[in-house]
Amino acid sequence: MVFSIQALNASQHLSKLGSKKLSDFIAQTGPIEIPCRYGEDPLMGLCRIVIGQQLSGRAAQAIWTRIETQFTTRNARLLAFQAADVALEGVSKSKTKTLQAIALLGEKGLNQIASLSPQERDARLIALKGIGPWTVAMWNLFVLGEPDCWSDGDLILKRISNQFAAEIHMDREQWIDCASPFRSYLALYLWAFNDQAKLTDVTIR
Repeated sequence: MVFSIQALNASQHLSKLGSKKLSDFIAQTGPIEIPCRYGEDPLMGLCRIVIGQQLSGRAAQAIWTRIETQFTTRNARLLAFQAADVALEGVSKSKTKTLQAIALLGEKGLNQIASLSPQERDARLIALKGIGPWTVAMWNLFVLGEPDCWSDGDLILKRISNQFAAEIHMDREQWIDCASPFRSYLALYLWAFNDQAKLTDVTIR
């Protein structure tokens, strides 16, 4: 398999953060590419992430599949989100209002936000009711493919980064900063590490 230069550089950089557990896992796993988890459509991708807030991946996918079945074209889904009074099975009223705000921005508005600096972009999105740092981080990572974003509100990332930083007696936030400009890849490795630990029934210590 041919990996991107960015993925190769990220794996090399992260291997040097000092944590033996992480460097061993990277050596075992190899380079990781940023997946386009929510599709290449920025607007619908953000809507999918909002729907998935505080839900398991399986539950979020089931709700999105029902929406696609109910509204079979992208334009039909966009109009339904804009209306905000269309019943969306499994979607709360608060999420419905957030979907409306996103849909009313439209491609033009959201593309303008995406073209801003990361700090300005995050601030503009978080200003929308129902969108917080986690949602923005997931959009930056899995839709825009940003290489250097981090979500400290993610409990798995917070727990494992704390353990890896403690391994070398380093402040957790400083350790995460050392992963820049590849913090997105650090997140991918930590999630993968957690998934492997669950599969092998190994306790992460």
